Amino acid sequence: MSNDYLMKHIQLTSLGLAQVFNLEEVVHEITDPYHNKQTNELYKVLMDMLVDGKINAAEDLLFAAVENEDVEKEDVFNLAFDFYLKVNDYNDDYLQLCNFSRAEANEGWADITRLCKMK
Repeated sequence: MSNDYLMKHIQLTSLGLAQVFNLEEVVHEITDPYHNKQTNELYKVLMDMLVDGKINAAEDLLFAAVENEDVEKEDVFNLAFDFYLKVNDYNDDYLQLCNFSRAEANEGWADITRLCKMK
């Protein structure tokens, strides 16, 4: 399976899920620093980890957030959506350097989606 196919699959799946969940935006925005403070802090940490090449560890934090009862699942879903779109934008060399793959991203997005739906 080619990387182009996987990238297109992730994008199409993401856009389809955005329509199912009535998401107008596909990015997490920090609008009110006091309203979703926990999610906003997680977003900042995840974005720093992406830049530092710690994609696996960042993904682990996402899954921990899904399991955290104090975090709104819709917020985590939106954050995960943005996270996986950003990961998908990285080139293959960077992903390989980070010991991450597009297949892992696709699987992670599917798992997060399933877990958020179940909660």
